[in-house]
Amino acid sequence: MPTNRRDFIRTSAGALAAMAIVPDLALGRSLRLDAMPVGLIGAGRQGRVLMGEIQKIPGATIAAVCDPVESRLAAGLRRAPGAQGFADHRALLERSDIQAVFIATPTHLHRTIAEAALAAGKHVYCEAPIAHTVDDAKAVVRAARSSSKVFMPGLEGRSNPVYQLARTFFRSEAVRDLVSMRAQQHEKISWRTPVSNPADERALNWRLDNAVTTGLPGEWGTHQFDVFHWYTDRRPLRVRGVGSIRLHDDGRTLPDSVACLVEYEGGRTLSYEATLANSYEGRYE
Repeated sequence: MPTNRRDFIRTSAGALAAMAIVPDLALGRSLRLDAMPVGLIGAGRQGRVLMGEIQKIPGATIAAVCDPVESRLAAGLRRAPGAQGFADHRALLERSDIQAVFIATPTHLHRTIAEAALAAGKHVYCEAPIAHTVDDAKAVVRAARSSSKVFMPGLEGRSNPVYQLARTFFRSEAVRDLVSMRAQQHEKISWRTPVSNPADERALNWRLDNAVTTGLPGEWGTHQFDVFHWYTDRRPLRVRGVGSIRLHDDGRTLPDSVACLVEYEGGRTLSYEATLANSYEGRYE
């Protein structure tokens, strides 16, 4: 069930642009969370992962949790005893004691929340990709660069000490010539969230909604593409891609399997594959 190439590129373009223009935003600035009240906006699966990491930081306190879905908000509050719950991020941002916020909402909601948080004088950690369109990605960048606060996109490779160490070797003369780049993520899952209330279908299954999703190259690939850009200080010239449904023929039109060829100056290429149809060879860069 092949997808139209134009639609495929459109749904991926925002993420590719975002990972090309964002990574330098937080370089040279850092933020300590010791004894700092913080807020979490988005208490879904990734938000709960972030909560666990924040709670490992000595002195950091999750003082507020926000999610418009009542069940997710309740689950988040159970994990953060004493935190205040909000259904609207604007109300959370009115708390003057909240100094930093972590944004773990669906990608297409990032821009509105990030701009509001920076305008309210909060430091921001925003899950990647930072936006689902080129215009939204650029808007977030402008807001971050005009703010005195720290803005950090949540790019997985840059947070990984193993990747940080490996980069020092790559950027030394230990590697003579860059020949090829490869990455993949294969994981047999559906990306579909069970919904008891049909009214929540679009909100909870936004990853499958072609109007807002960045698809596999965006939601997964952004983190992996960035590893190569971070290591090489190169940005892509163009990307070609194809996608199709190989397993999850459940009415979705979003490909569950994709392949991309990302081209750089000098003829270098990055070959990327992602699939929800099997877990063969897992993930690597």
